[in-house]
Amino acid sequence: MGMAGAVLVPHQVLAQNEAISVIGGAVNIETQSDAGTGGEKFKLDIGALGGVVKAKDQVFYLDPKTEAEFYSNDDGLVSNIVLKAGGVLSLFGEKSGQGVEIKTFNAVGAIRGTTTYFAWQAQENRTYVCCCYGGVDLSNGKGGGQSLNTSYHTAVILPASGGVEAAPYDKPLNHYDDDIVALEQKAGREPRWQLPHGHLNFFAPRPVPLTSS
Repeated sequence: MGMAGAVLVPHQVLAQNEAISVIGGAVNIETQSDAGTGGEKFKLDIGALGGVVKAKDQVFYLDPKTEAEFYSNDDGLVSNIVLKAGGVLSLFGEKSGQGVEIKTFNAVGAIRGTTTYFAWQAQENRTYVCCCYGGVDLSNGKGGGQSLNTSYHTAVILPASGGVEAAPYDKPLNHYDDDIVALEQKAGREPRWQLPHGHLNFFAPRPVPLTSS
């Protein structure tokens, strides 16, 4: 799935392309044209500290050791993400998230202007999804699905056998409220959530993702 022997280098020395810019972490990007969309395909391999990339007002935090393919349209926005390993926190504007699809080995999520975390849990052979706020329509390749509409962190898993189940965790997995605040700022936005008791509840056990622009 990944690029054998890929060298992960600091984002400052990576050439930026028209659609996706690296604004934090260590990210290796392989770019090629995509005849199907009229845009480009980007194969991303992420280093040990994670990485942050941006396409206009779309912002993505990718977990360490994540492997993913991003596809852009000719307008420079990401339209599809294929997640092969790891996890990605995707932050979209109300319009720039409409119609985006995120795919794993067994599931598809159709984004509707939201902030959503997707992870492929290889050991459990399942997809984990948390809709942090907004909406996402989920379908399982083995049958079944669910639409999530929430103002604050609703999480599910999609097992390899089909269907959708409640996530077996008591807090968001590998993404946090302070991450979301910091990353939304990179797109000139504030989170569109309704915080229980009016304050942040989930804090990263590490510094929030470092970004340069």
